[in-house]
Amino acid sequence: MIQDRDPLTVPSTRRNPVLADVFNCLGYMERKGSGFGKILNGYKAQINYTEDKCPTFRSDRYQFTVVMPNLNCGVTQGVSQDVSQDVAQDDLDAKIIALIKRNNKISTEKMGMMLGVSTRTVLRRIKKLDNVHYIGRGFSGHWEVENQ
Repeated sequence: MIQDRDPLTVPSTRRNPVLADVFNCLGYMERKGSGFGKILNGYKAQINYTEDKCPTFRSDRYQFTVVMPNLNCGVTQGVSQDVSQDVAQDDLDAKIIALIKRNNKISTEKMGMMLGVSTRTVLRRIKKLDNVHYIGRGFSGHWEVENQ
C-alpha cells in the first residue's frame, strides 16, 4: 500500500509493458518512475504551498488515487482583473530574466512552476526576448542574458 510508504522510494513497475511502450512512443508518458517526484516537488515549489496541502497517495488491490489539494483555495488575488495584459507580460519577462540571472541552469519547467504559468508560456516569452539565449544542449547547457 502506497500510503504506508515514502512515495519517493517506491520502485516503479509496469503492469502492462506493451501499453507503457505505446504511450511512451506517443509522448503521453515520460520516463519510468518520475511521477511521484514531479508531483511532490511541483507542489513544494509553489508560493501557496504548506505542509497541510501536500498531495497524498492511496492504493488498494484495485486502484490508485492521488489527492492534489487546491493551492489557490482561500488565497486572495493580488491583482485586480482590470489590469492591462501588457503590464503582466512585461512583469513576466522581468521575472523570467531574474530567475535566469539567479540560476543560469534553471529549466523552463521549473521556471513555469515558480511563476505559476505553463512551460509553453515560458518558452514563448523567452523566444520574444532578444537578449536571452540558451547555450549548449539539454542538461549540459545554460542560459545567458545579454545586457542591453
